[in-house]
Amino acid sequence: MITKTDADGLRGQRARNSAVISLYLNVPVDLAEHRGLVTKARELAKGEVPGEAAVAGQPAEADLEQVAALVSAGCHDWLGQTVAIFVCGELGLAETVPLPGYSPDRAVIAARPYLRPLLATLQRNPPYQVAIIDTKHAWVLAVAGDGIDTVAERTGQGVPSPGFAGWYGLEAYRVQQRVMQLARQHFRDTIGVLEQASDAQRHPLVLGGHEMQISQFLSIMPQAVRQRVAGSFAVDLQTATPARVRQLADPVIAGWAESAETRLVEDLLSEPPGTAVTTSLDDCLTAVRSRAVANLAVADDKMIPGYACEDCGKLGVDSGAGSARCDCPDPAQACTPVPDVLDDLTSQALDGGGEVTAVRHAPFTAAARLRFRLPA
Repeated sequence: MITKTDADGLRGQRARNSAVISLYLNVPVDLAEHRGLVTKARELAKGEVPGEAAVAGQPAEADLEQVAALVSAGCHDWLGQTVAIFVCGELGLAETVPLPGYSPDRAVIAARPYLRPLLATLQRNPPYQVAIIDTKHAWVLAVAGDGIDTVAERTGQGVPSPGFAGWYGLEAYRVQQRVMQLARQHFRDTIGVLEQASDAQRHPLVLGGHEMQISQFLSIMPQAVRQRVAGSFAVDLQTATPARVRQLADPVIAGWAESAETRLVEDLLSEPPGTAVTTSLDDCLTAVRSRAVANLAVADDKMIPGYACEDCGKLGVDSGAGSARCDCPDPAQACTPVPDVLDDLTSQALDGGGEVTAVRHAPFTAAARLRFRLPA
């Protein structure tokens, strides 16, 4: 699965004398539908498919052939997935990235890899943990991309996994009060595993089990861990399988991600006038240049053609030539057109240490919470 570090590496690529093909292609599960897939990929990259294709400039023929070769060689490995393909002969770039979620078919030709759809799918399909618990047993799983791995488990009377070292003898106690004490200790041991897991503080957590036991588990959970809880589902640990756990947990994460987008929009729109929040695209383009953007929200369904200055970094939506674009000595030479200024806005916000959120059905093109207010 692609990581943020991998995405940052792609974001740092830039062609000087040619263009990068960024293709997002949905691969059918039915092999019979693959016959025209290579042709479709080429047509998307050339801008010959109406609707979803958004193309600026002309790709090199050799790069189009490389795209076709990559699709032909890898399509059987991407059944039912969206794959992102980035190709540029000048940069020696020929990379395929199966995405963890869906993105519409789209091709963009630009000086840099077009990453907004990739970043949006990573945002909405993050790695997460699942803790399935009852009063005697626990199963902690880590889910990332197509993989699902066991972090620790206690599913019977045998020797527990290393994550639960020292946890023995639960079934030997018959006194109800002692059983309750051991259950609470069992919950604390499970919480300890969740706290110790790699990257635990950044990954959402889904709980599985019976409602009453999940409630008891939550009641003793420290705030730092409770803040990660994305939701829960009902399941019997004794009959659960990794595939079933994934089937039940994925919708919980999807709902959690969509709710986070909604809350962000509500928070931005509810700020009173005069605060360090803007819902103006022009203000966002100005603020990002000064590294003033702390949180950026960008409309998922919009592409805004614009320009970027190679010298001073200024972004704008004015596609015409002229010195009004920026204050550089030769703005007509320094400013180059970009197919989607929101992609460059996203990249600059990330470079400045800001957080970026793609928002579905946004009532604005871009909005930002600023580190400091912009001068009038």
